[in-house]
Amino acid sequence: MTAEVGILNANGLVLAADSALTMGNSEQMKIFNSGNKIFSLGPTHSIAIMMFGNVLFMGIPWEIIVTGFHQKIGSRPLDKVSDYCTEFFNYLESVDEIYSSIYTEVLIIGYAENVSNILENTTYIPSPGAFTLADYQKAVEEKIPALLKESEKMKSITKKAPIKVFSDRYGEKLDEVFKELFDTVFLGLNLYDKFKPDLYKLVRNYVYSDSYYPDTYSGLVIAGFGFDELFPSIYQYDIAGVVDRVIKKRLTVRQIVMNDFAEDRCSSAIVPFAQQDMVHTVINGIAPDLEADLGELLRATLRKFVSELTEKKLLKESDAQEINKLEAMLVESGLDAFDNMKQERHLTPVLMTIDSMPKEELALIAETLVNITSFKGKISFSMETVGGPIDVLLITKGDGPVWVKRKNYFTPDSNRLR
Repeated sequence: MTAEVGILNANGLVLAADSALTMGNSEQMKIFNSGNKIFSLGPTHSIAIMMFGNVLFMGIPWEIIVTGFHQKIGSRPLDKVSDYCTEFFNYLESVDEIYSSIYTEVLIIGYAENVSNILENTTYIPSPGAFTLADYQKAVEEKIPALLKESEKMKSITKKAPIKVFSDRYGEKLDEVFKELFDTVFLGLNLYDKFKPDLYKLVRNYVYSDSYYPDTYSGLVIAGFGFDELFPSIYQYDIAGVVDRVIKKRLTVRQIVMNDFAEDRCSSAIVPFAQQDMVHTVINGIAPDLEADLGELLRATLRKFVSELTEKKLLKESDAQEINKLEAMLVESGLDAFDNMKQERHLTPVLMTIDSMPKEELALIAETLVNITSFKGKISFSMETVGGPIDVLLITKGDGPVWVKRKNYFTPDSNRLR
């Protein structure tokens, strides 16, 4: 995990990122605090590329890919940031090394492990009385066809491979993943063969889906100024490997500073990436998990209130349907009022301040937001997956990319040209 943030207004754009790189899984984890996540294309391009999530794409470090792209486009700046996005993916498609059968197999196994985790964490309603394993097993059995049915509705990024071709190519690897799950959940009841065809189809559908992304995807941020643009913009893509020579990607963030307020346009923005909870807490005045629990708290309070009124004969049980409608309306009204209060007291004042903030202050704010996320990890029981030096890159129309803070893996004085 990592913490990154982009802040932009009419004066410029700043990107900040920590240096922690997490490798392994929850059982065996190693954290390095020396990773580079921001790459400048300067000085002739007022553009930077920032990455998070998986540091590799089909086995190739993103840093190597960005370096190759920088060399490919040369020194002539492009007109718009969106042109850089287009040219970057055109370049990526031209890299022969990404079409690796070995890493395609690794990608498929990752999807299978995702499905396995979903099934293993299946929730269920236990039978009255003591817990029985049968309740859990039944829930898993019912979930497989339900997931498959849902996956059949997903749009595909390209034509799906026939299931026989897919099974012949990857079946053995999928069996290794799913047999372990079934031996654990069903205790050797030999039920895997019954569900194997559905599981193969489910993984195949997820691989080709344009909306399902595994936990191992990469996030890529392309931000700055095009040559013809007065104001900065920021684009973020999720990228999940290559499927039949098609790069699986989706645009998830697009913020463009403009002096109008059409869709995706703004006068300023704070855009967090990867681990976002503390940034949202600061700018919204409430932690996202607490806000998510607020609706359930309101519902539980109203149910208890109605239950007590009913017990005291102050409400008729025959009015239950109308009471349920009223309860839903009150919860929705309460959440809307809370959201308006949050906007008025916290988010709007913050963004109004960012609107006119000098570029030097933007850099300080971005660094502080990443630092707060790192600090939160130090005072909690969770793994400290955010840490190390914070790199801060400021991009303005006049000066282009300027490093406000940047770690070096070498001593500059020892590497000066003589």
